[in-house]
Amino acid sequence: MKKYAGLALVCLAPTVVAGEMDDRYGYSYFTMGVENVSYEESGAAHSSVNLLNPVINTGGLYRVNDDFDFSIDALATFSPANSEEEWRWNGQVIQDNEAEYLKTATNILLHYKLENNWRLVAGPSLTYQTFTRYGVKNYTEQGNKYFMGTWEETTTSIFADLGVVYDDGTLFSGNKWHISGKALVGLPLYSQTSSTQFSDTNFDSHSIRTSLEGTVSYEIMEGLHLGWFAMVGFEKRLESDSHVVSATYCNTMTDGQCQEYVTESKKATLPEGSVALY
Repeated sequence: MKKYAGLALVCLAPTVVAGEMDDRYGYSYFTMGVENVSYEESGAAHSSVNLLNPVINTGGLYRVNDDFDFSIDALATFSPANSEEEWRWNGQVIQDNEAEYLKTATNILLHYKLENNWRLVAGPSLTYQTFTRYGVKNYTEQGNKYFMGTWEETTTSIFADLGVVYDDGTLFSGNKWHISGKALVGLPLYSQTSSTQFSDTNFDSHSIRTSLEGTVSYEIMEGLHLGWFAMVGFEKRLESDSHVVSATYCNTMTDGQCQEYVTESKKATLPEGSVALY
């Protein structure tokens, strides 16, 4: 009987060890910092503005099996600081206004694990962005009769993210330092932009984006790391198709109808700050 009991314990031991390893695999994280945003818009006129907003990001990495993991994270900016946006036409300043920017994003990635902590990743990302503009000052005789008061532009986008990740997937590797990195390309699946100036119209405005991010942390106590994160991102929005709109003042009249479109834009972001992994 003792022989069979001993054999059962031997067979059970790997399962118990595997269960302990699973419990120690993966982690959650919370980051807090600031996001620098450089935004440019190009149409009949060219605008540029730099903004700085607080940002938080939370999420985690979770084990599926020996070959796959998945990660999910949610990012949000809050308490936006306004900054002056300048508009130029033929090199001349024609207008400036105050601008604010807010963003929320949820990203889900499936990780296919390769060798030496490298992974191939793919998954969907939902992003919601809002630009608010107000306080227009005109420097031309005619002035801008089109955008007056306060106006808001919102964009809802779904991307297919593809890329590579470097991560050992655990805070219990025996190394007090934890280093991870991620490089992604976002391909457009869906995107719509609306403006309070044209309440009855949604514009299809697709974007392409890329990002590169890294995190370095050190073990403060078992299961808790503190460190620093940084990310560089770039997004290019393509010009949308024109739509017939209703407006008190028309900027582009075609065949007796007012037609407008969402202009091309470029946005560079640099969020960075402290991170806790646990």
